[in-house]
Amino acid sequence: MSHLRLIVVFFFLSLTFFHSILSYAQNPSEINLQGQIPRVEFDYTRYDFGEIYRGQRMTHLFKFQNTGNGVLVFSNIHAACGCINTKIYADDGKTLKNVFKPNESGVVNVEFNSQDFSGSIIRTITLETNMGSSSPTVTLTLTANVLQEITSNPALLYVGKITGENKKNYTITVNLLGRAKSSNKSEVKDYLLKEITNSKIAESNKDSILSNSDILRIIAVESSVPYIKTKLVPTVTGQPPQIILEFDEKNIPIGTINAKLKIWNNSTFYKNFEIPIIGESIGHVQMSAKYVEFGVVNSQKPSERVISFKSTDKNFAITGVKVDLKKLPELKNIKETDLFDVRKDKSLHSQATSEGIVSSYIVKFKLSFPKKMTSVSSDSSVPPGVNVSGFFVVKTNDPDYKEITVPFFGVLRKEP
Repeated sequence: MSHLRLIVVFFFLSLTFFHSILSYAQNPSEINLQGQIPRVEFDYTRYDFGEIYRGQRMTHLFKFQNTGNGVLVFSNIHAACGCINTKIYADDGKTLKNVFKPNESGVVNVEFNSQDFSGSIIRTITLETNMGSSSPTVTLTLTANVLQEITSNPALLYVGKITGENKKNYTITVNLLGRAKSSNKSEVKDYLLKEITNSKIAESNKDSILSNSDILRIIAVESSVPYIKTKLVPTVTGQPPQIILEFDEKNIPIGTINAKLKIWNNSTFYKNFEIPIIGESIGHVQMSAKYVEFGVVNSQKPSERVISFKSTDKNFAITGVKVDLKKLPELKNIKETDLFDVRKDKSLHSQATSEGIVSSYIVKFKLSFPKKMTSVSSDSSVPPGVNVSGFFVVKTNDPDYKEITVPFFGVLRKEP
């Protein structure tokens, strides 16, 4: 019996010891004993790239050493923006590492992409460590003055709301300021070659784009989305190049417009110059509301909401409305017709606007408390009602908008 007891005690101690080791592995910031305090010292924490050109990708190594008597752990890295890529290596600059014993050295490798910047910039990197509550973080700072070979007007094209019916052209002016001088003959990077390979128009003009000896000029223009067509206007002596954009209204999807215009050129550093294009496509069928909120509905008071649907097509018509109700247990015996009354009416008079004649429909959505529903209580000790949610599926004769989905929300409460 005593031998069995010893075996059990030994097993328990072994299990406790294993659990302690596992805890240390999971929490490396707590591996130091009392009095063992790590300390990180950098050669410097601020670096200035000086004058660089937009499109350049710069790299710098911040060297550091653990000068304390405890194990140093870097638990996290926060960069000020997506333009910075940061990694921590051993002192060989190749082996990824985040735990450093006393007297061990390492480097923080920082890569900065200047593509989206111009002028003076300041960016920071925050390193979280286990050095204690008084100074657990270290901040590294990068500065630079970003010059430009090429600029555009506008730098960002905001197109606002596009209805999908009216043809809209946008003109962008490109300013060729002058080629940057570079002492490095091997400026072509792998990422640039990959982008050229992925673009048919760039691949066919690869030699011209990669040339740094010709006069600075635009080689080709392309859009990141198929519904934006681009055209480079023939160059006029003494005038800056211009690009015309046209939206293909028949193929543009409804929703947020987030595209880019890529201007391939033979500059030294920014050969794939980009201009962001943002806006919203609302199509030629428009709604006065994107969802229906009924609020609280009780046995004494129903709730009615109205949405108007407008189209520049004079023959536009709503052909039906389907209710797609989310079935909760409280609604298992309730039909959609017990809850909703939906009516559609065409506007008697077409509306004349700057966009032409607009035809419209009015759809009335009415939510009522169903008579057969008895499980909802007004007692404050129970949930204050039953949530009603789902979608109204509005069907039309428009081939581009055969079904328009409208979310709805409401609460059923038996007593006022």
